[in-house]
Amino acid sequence: MISASHSPKFITKYNRNIYHLFNRYKIAPESNKNLNEICAKEEINVDLLTDLINCYDDLDFLKKIKFENYRIPVLVDYLEKSHKYYLEKRIPELEQSLLKLTHQESFTFNYVIINFFKEYKKDIVSHFKTEDEILFPFCKVLYNYLQYKSQEDLIFILENQKKAFALMEHHKQNKDEIDDLQKVLLKYSPNNKKLSYLEIFLNQMSIFQQDLKIHAEIEENVLMKKTTTILNSLEI
Repeated sequence: MISASHSPKFITKYNRNIYHLFNRYKIAPESNKNLNEICAKEEINVDLLTDLINCYDDLDFLKKIKFENYRIPVLVDYLEKSHKYYLEKRIPELEQSLLKLTHQESFTFNYVIINFFKEYKKDIVSHFKTEDEILFPFCKVLYNYLQYKSQEDLIFILENQKKAFALMEHHKQNKDEIDDLQKVLLKYSPNNKKLSYLEIFLNQMSIFQQDLKIHAEIEENVLMKKTTTILNSLEI
């Protein structure tokens, strides 16, 4: 089990997939400094980061870690950083692998995969945009109102709570689209041994799927529940 006394270099040597988590927090994966030292300097919540690392290493930790104990701004910060990283890094990497796959071999099915992925990308970009523009700002203002009882924050809450409630009530995880794509790809077995880019793409998708499971757990089962509980308690 990883602790805050370990360094990013030690952690990524143990599990290279955690590179993705360090990158979104702008932590050098090759650093020999321990997480406590790095997080203190960069004002990162070291407890949340350590919990996330352990989940990335073993998804079973999702059932054990009490993410609800973290403050709303800390949770939103992780989710916003993840959205930005997915859109700027993870999805372009997947697209690049698909492009290389079509250059490697021009199977008709490759173009079916690309079109499928284009639709998936459109859905996930729209999904993130709605959360970035409605849910996350609302959660942060709600938290600020609890702390400072600002009239300006109260007005914002009153004006936007219906939109926020509607989003939370109809919110859906994107895991179904990812699962469908993987199932289609796993059934694909052309009579050709040049599968390197397909294997790379499948591996990227698998890591991304694991990432989204952690993301969805914190977003749906922690942040949204905390926000709904607070709204109900305020009775506004």
